[in-house]
Parts: sequence; C-alpha cells; structure tokens
Amino acid sequence: MEQRRVTRGFYCFVLVLALFVDLSSCGGAFKRRYVRIVNNLDNKQLDYHCKSKDDDLGRRSMQAKEVWEFAFHIDFTLDTLFYSDFWYDNFHASFDVFRSDPTFHQYQCGGDHCIWKAQDDGFYLFLIPKNEFVKKYDWEKV
Repeated sequence: MEQRRVTRGFYCFVLVLALFVDLSSCGGAFKRRYVRIVNNLDNKQLDYHCKSKDDDLGRRSMQAKEVWEFAFHIDFTLDTLFYSDFWYDNFHASFDVFRSDPTFHQYQCGGDHCIWKAQDDGFYLFLIPKNEFVKKYDWEKV
C-alpha cells in the first residue's frame, strides 16, 4: 500500500516537472519579455502611462530621443496584456504595446522584445523578422 502511494507521488512529480519544462521551453511564462518606447518626436516631450491588469507602471515623461523600457514575465494564464496611453501637444494615442498571444509578440514584435517608436506622424513597431519599423497607429487630435 505504501509503495503505491510513493509511486503515485513520483508520477505526479514527474508530470508537474514535464509540464514545467514544456512551458519554459516553448517560451511560456518563465521567459522575460521587454517593451521599449523610443521618443523620436521632433524636439517634443512624450507623456505616457502604461499598465496591465496587475501592474500600473505610472504616468511618465521622456524628452526627445530618450528611451524607456520595462521587463516582465507572461503570467501563468498566458493572457498578459500591457496597454499604454501617449500624449504630446494636442495629440493622443492609446493601444496595446504587448499581448501574449503569438500573433502579436512572435509575428509582429518578433519574439521577446516589442520596440515602439513615437514619431510626429504616429507610432511605429519594429518588426524584428523584417528588421524594419512599420507604422501601426496615427495620433488623434484632442
């Protein structure tokens, strides 16, 4: 009877370990992800506020040519989403800067890094697989 309990416990341990290894090897919740914001506005300050359902990174500002980056891990439910609001002069933009679905972070960003560039005509995302910035969003006049 005791032997069965030990064997069952061992198999449960192996199953949990296999699940852990599988999640980490496929880039699951254990891999560090990055979002970088680059202020490429023409000599203008960029104000922004980024957050997820669990983390509020606060309202911040950066001067022209400055860069800000934050890092995080995808949560165990694999539904991590960070969105940001951006302002400068009389313009505003709001969008998801990171989503954990593969069509976003693997095929748009190109993996572990999402690099956004604010310019006077809108926001650009660096597509790592293509090695180029592509315009994704326009500024809205407020």
